[in-house]
Amino acid sequence: MDAARTVGRGDVLVRDGRIAALGDVSAALAALPGGRADEVFDASGCFVLPGFVHGHVHLCQTLFRGLAEQADLLEWLTRRIWPLEAAHTEASLAASARLGLAELIAGGVTCVNDMGTVHHTDAVGAALEESGLRAVFGKALMDEGEGVPPALAEPAREAIREADALAARWHGAAGGRLRVSVAPRFILSCSAPLWREAVALAEARGLMLHTHLAEAPSEGAAVQAATGTTAARWFHAHGVLSERFVGAHGVWLDAEELYLLRAADAALVHCPGANLKLGSGFARVRAWRDAGLRCGLGADGPPCNNRLDTFHEMSLAAGLSRALDRERHLPAREVLALATCEGARALGLGDETGSLETGKAADLAVVRHDLAHHGPQPAADPYATIVHACRADDVRLTVCAGRVLWRDGAHATLDAPRAVSDARLEALALVRRAEARGLA
Repeated sequence: MDAARTVGRGDVLVRDGRIAALGDVSAALAALPGGRADEVFDASGCFVLPGFVHGHVHLCQTLFRGLAEQADLLEWLTRRIWPLEAAHTEASLAASARLGLAELIAGGVTCVNDMGTVHHTDAVGAALEESGLRAVFGKALMDEGEGVPPALAEPAREAIREADALAARWHGAAGGRLRVSVAPRFILSCSAPLWREAVALAEARGLMLHTHLAEAPSEGAAVQAATGTTAARWFHAHGVLSERFVGAHGVWLDAEELYLLRAADAALVHCPGANLKLGSGFARVRAWRDAGLRCGLGADGPPCNNRLDTFHEMSLAAGLSRALDRERHLPAREVLALATCEGARALGLGDETGSLETGKAADLAVVRHDLAHHGPQPAADPYATIVHACRADDVRLTVCAGRVLWRDGAHATLDAPRAVSDARLEALALVRRAEARGLA
């Protein structure tokens, strides 16, 4: 997934967390002490590709899978998701993050962009550090909005102070694997002063600003009623858009709004599974690409998907694009780019990860293509095979920064059985707390 989209046969040599050589690595091997590698993984019958970049996810919501099946975004948020998030403790948030990370890593993901929730964000940071994954993550900012539980609404200054402290603690942690974002949830839950302070913090610390944008018709109508315009136009008028801006969804953006985003060098993340499950609509990603926008791919949260599976999202993205524009749909090669190199660019990480190139971080996945559902000629078009035929359980190896996180069905950094059992117990307790507070 380099600029030339090179596909070849050969080896990958990893040293000190980075890709030391590609293809014929004999000369680089000979230069090593003893003339050989310390460890070898036989990837015969497999594709070796960059680890997936998951551009938008809510690890705090993994415990809510199957608990929020309403169809409309605003009802889904106010009746279920926000009350459940308000019931989180540090322990339940940690359990939610670990369960989601176990699923992501097993599916070949090496980098995530997590929205977070309002409280206990250090627990997410600790889980990310333990997992070995590369991540951008933030504390969700919310200070107003219809249906926002009191436990999630913080005064703007307090919210910004906590976000700043999170950045001081975690930005650049774990050898640079972890970065912090400023994460105002969406336009309807943040006051104008909070947006102003969020932008100022992102600029002062050089942080990404991660939010939701133009996701659903009901949201758009509410934004129009509250502001007299659309979210993208309001963001433009108030200086929110910049090269640091990453907006999730972007389903209901018109040509002028895409121009404003491109002029600011802002980025968008496509979440096809969540858009379909919530009935939000069909993002026209071809128009994003035509406008020159940086864009990536994500699953959103487990309660609106209900899976954290990049292969699923790629297949949906490809199919939806074909249905929307038969003549100029996104080919499999472009869809895979959304999940790798282009997704990394959207997060400002293109120089570090997203492609297999000498000197870049050794973030990679090994995906088998020797089973019945891949045949008969999986290597004839690797892009089509990966996007349309491969599955998450085809991943044999996940490596981030040269460290093995998943190998042939076993986690190397997380205790998956414990993550499942802890999540089950914490989810039961969380629902009880939420019900005691009047969960709808």
